[in-house]
Amino acid sequence: MRQDRLTLSDAFSQVVAMHREEKGLSRAALARLASLHQTYIGLLERGERTPNLDTANAIARALGKSLEEIISEAGKLQKTSKRK
Repeated sequence: MRQDRLTLSDAFSQVVAMHREEKGLSRAALARLASLHQTYIGLLERGERTPNLDTANAIARALGKSLEEIISEAGKLQKTSKRK
């Protein structure tokens, strides 16, 4: 059976990218704020990495959000989006 919906991880990645772009942050700037490497942010946004909870929390805080907010948005996106 083909999965048409985004995975929660993919939706999380899209929400992170959306908030980063809304704040006018480069991947490098977000990485600095979250104490991560910019390559990791790129891999995350492309869906090639899934963060653990501590890393996800650091990214959310760097975006000025709580982890709960980011996960909630990702869950809503997952429910309404089709997988590309």
